[in-house]
Parts: sequence; structure tokens; C-alpha cells
Amino acid sequence: RDCPGLLISAFIVLAEARLPIAPDEAASALAKADHLAARLSLEDYQGATEIWPIEPALGSYARAAARIAQAPERPPRVHVVVCHCRESLEWLTDGHFPMTPAGSIIVDLFVYDKCSRRPDNEAAMLERFDSVSIQAVEDGDVRRDECSAYLRHLIDNYHDPADFALFFQADASDHMQWGYLTLVMRAISRRALQAQFVHLNHPRLVASLSPCRQEVFKQVFDRDPNEMLGSYCCAQFLVSRERWLANPLERYERMFRMLFEASPAECHDIPGHSTHCLMYEVYWHVLFGEPDDLPERAENPALPLMLRTRDLENECYLP
Repeated sequence: RDCPGLLISAFIVLAEARLPIAPDEAASALAKADHLAARLSLEDYQGATEIWPIEPALGSYARAAARIAQAPERPPRVHVVVCHCRESLEWLTDGHFPMTPAGSIIVDLFVYDKCSRRPDNEAAMLERFDSVSIQAVEDGDVRRDECSAYLRHLIDNYHDPADFALFFQADASDHMQWGYLTLVMRAISRRALQAQFVHLNHPRLVASLSPCRQEVFKQVFDRDPNEMLGSYCCAQFLVSRERWLANPLERYERMFRMLFEASPAECHDIPGHSTHCLMYEVYWHVLFGEPDDLPERAENPALPLMLRTRDLENECYLP
């Protein structure tokens, strides 16, 4: 209590962070900030606002609350898209994948099968999700990994997109933390997710730009990169309906065709793998409207506060 300005600011920030997922906790934090402010004289409060970001924090909270209040009342519709070969998909039905209270979200599951093997837990999927679609995707002799599955979904559902689509590898938990996904799903269920694109994974790729990466980028976006291309690894993310439709259908179709074409001369192929798909790994965020070098989530102002976690495993305090 020796530094009320700090405490007031902290409670307001906490209120904004909890607002999308726990509004009662947000209200409690805001009430504590009000209580502390009320104990100060007008002169002391004005002095605190000059030192601590109380007014900016209040403004940020008010904007977040206003955006949430404007959300549609209907349950959001969500597509869960999974690229599958022979891996276990038990995580979709064994309690790891965070489901929300019945009726709060319409969740449709799409499994794109690469290896002519249907999931062993298909019956459990039908019980857990509002609908289940299992579709075969033929890659031929070259591995096109998640790219052919993701693009197939973006193309086939372009004229009937969900409010949010989540894209996963079959080994989803190898790349992300379930707690982070739980925050995302809980915010969606409360119609309070104010984000257009969220990368769900945590390991960070080193920002880089090679002649191959630059050439494929230019073929996709009809421009050169503005900076080094940086993102998180392994292509698991959420995208909103608005960002999905912000690209013309032709761009998704072009990217799909490129998977089956020869690589540019600037590239050095890995036998049996699609070089285009390897390049796409650091393009998905650009495709959906984010900067070429995706900011680390802790520093990304496009994310709500609750999702701006620190990438501890990626940080180093050495000079």
C-alpha cells in the first residue's frame, strides 16, 4: 500500500486480462482498484496518474469491455481442423481438448486423412462434437504434410466459413500447451475472444529470409517480404472468419496448386517433402493479416492481455 498507483494500475490490468474468461474476477479486480483510488486525496490521485499508467489502463479496459459487449448473442461456430495420418487422435476425446459448456459453442470437427486410416476413436468423436467430417486427402509420392489439409479446408469451406477455425497437427500437444488453448476456447464460449489470429504453439522459429523463402513468398503474395520472416513453429493456429475471407479464394487455390508444382530454382528440395509446404510454415500468419515478422506473443498488441504470455523457453538474459 506504499505505492497505490502501482496497485491501482495492476488491478486494472488484471481486470482486463480476466474479463474475457472470468468476468466476476474482472469485476472484483476493478472494484479493488476503485477502492484504492477512493482512499486517495484528489491531489495524491493526480500525482499517481502522472507516475503510473492508470488512465491508459482504464482506457484499455473500457475498449476491451466495449468490444465484448458488441459481440453477437448467438453461439459462435468453430471449425476444428486436424491433419491426420496414423497418429492417435485420442486427445480429441480423452479430455485433453478443452470443450466448453453445451450450447455455448457449435464445434464441428474436420479430420483430413492422409494415409487411408480412419481414427480409432471415431465413435467417441461423434458423441463429443456437433458434427464430424473425415475426408481423404491424396498427397501422392511427396509429403505435403499439413498444407494440403489446411488449404483443402480453406477452399472447400470458403463460402460457409466458421466464426473461428482452429488448425492442428495430429500430434497437437507436441507443439502447444493445453492451458493456452483452454483460454482461447473459454473466451470463444463467452463470445469474448477479441483476436483475429492466434498462433497456438510455443517453440519459436529463428527469423530468417533465404532466396527460396523469398521467391515462394513472392509467388503467394505478389510482393517481396517487408522484413525477416518470423513465427512459431509447426503451424497450429486460430483464424477468424474475417481474416479467412480477407484473402480471395484464388489465393488459397494457388497455394494448393503450388504444392504439386516444381520448386523454384532458388530452392534446394528435401527428397520426399514439398518445399512449398516447408516454406508455408512461416507464411500462415502473413496469409491471415499479421506482420511478416510475427511479434512474440508477450509483445503482440493484437492479442488480448490474457494471451500475451511470455515465451520463457525462448528467452535468454545473457547480454
